[in-house]
Amino acid sequence: MGTKIWGALAIIASLWAANLAVAADWSVVPAINLKTEYNSNINNSSGGFSGSTGKLSDFIFTLNPSAAFNYTTETSNLQGNVGISQLLYVKNTGYNHTDQNYRINGQYSLTPRFNVFLNTSFISDSTAQEELLASGLAITRVPRLSFIAGPGMSYNFTERLSVTLSYNFNKVVYQASQNTQTQNYQNYSTQTVNMIYKYLLTERTTLSNTTSATESKYTGSTTSDYKSLLFALGVTHKHSEKWEFNLAGGLNYSYYSTNSQIASFGQFPNFVTVPTQEQTGTNFSPYFNLGATRSWTNLSITGSFSRNQQASGYGYISQVNALSLWMNYLVTEKLTGSLGASYSLSSQSSNTSQNRNNYYNVGPQLKYRITERLATVSAYRFSNQNYAGNNISGGTSSQVHDVSLMLTYSYPMHYQK
Repeated sequence: MGTKIWGALAIIASLWAANLAVAADWSVVPAINLKTEYNSNINNSSGGFSGSTGKLSDFIFTLNPSAAFNYTTETSNLQGNVGISQLLYVKNTGYNHTDQNYRINGQYSLTPRFNVFLNTSFISDSTAQEELLASGLAITRVPRLSFIAGPGMSYNFTERLSVTLSYNFNKVVYQASQNTQTQNYQNYSTQTVNMIYKYLLTERTTLSNTTSATESKYTGSTTSDYKSLLFALGVTHKHSEKWEFNLAGGLNYSYYSTNSQIASFGQFPNFVTVPTQEQTGTNFSPYFNLGATRSWTNLSITGSFSRNQQASGYGYISQVNALSLWMNYLVTEKLTGSLGASYSLSSQSSNTSQNRNNYYNVGPQLKYRITERLATVSAYRFSNQNYAGNNISGGTSSQVHDVSLMLTYSYPMHYQK
């Protein structure tokens, strides 16, 4: 699988190389962020998890150099981001970690109607917030590696009708560190094939049809295989330049198979056998995705609600209901105030384990632009999680207070050829 993906990347890269001699527009934005942060509960824990180190507070310093780039010609586009974050903990130095984030996305037009693309990324992180975004679960700060590769193609039948066919591979590996253990989390990989039809009904309204097949595999003492098929219909409408919304709904059909090792004795004490017990089942669940953006002169509001299935580190597929609301207000030309809130309810989608996570967070943010390239950002975030299940010794809850101050500097560079 990896050879095919890198082979596709080499082919597309050679196509871009052939365009270096033609007119091009490209930009590079190097940046550096320096952040100091106090977190009252770095593991988002109250000691309820088996093997948890309990509630720990700490001051965290983060140095984050990065660079974003974009290269565009009449037939191609290449964009990406490279970022490294060094996290230093004052008291719990065993959690020190170097996060890495590399992303390259490319698109090439073979003909005016036929396009090919490839999206790739590699992420190494250790923050509970990143796992929450990925799986809907707020777990402890376990180092995690994630690799994503997604080739695809699109074809425009007419000026109104188009189809996109894509494949996405994601591999997630949890790593042990000085202060964490990985027995509570299972490595997994997912493969997804998507086919999306879009039809431009009017200048402001687009209809869509999505068919998606996904397989998620877990490795470890308990091996699991989840397969799902999604069928959904959607509509996107741009009411005006300042107001637009999207709505999609459908149905997920899932099949799972779980093999667990169970120790037993045969003709003891001569030998011990470890048979495998298999559990299978099916599941139907609704799919929703609703989003809207409204803006005024100084104020903009963005909200969304979604319900879908997502892989998680607990060894099962979660049903995740997520609700978010974000408001931005331009106080002056240099000062911007923001207020964000989100809520998620995640639960298992099979009967191999019973876990339920109820999480919400809310917090304001102030950004002051000192110059065009230099800015300061101050933020506060409060989060609360209630969780219970057979992976957790007793239902319990945790709260986190997080206060941060960040200084950010960027230097945009733009060139035309």
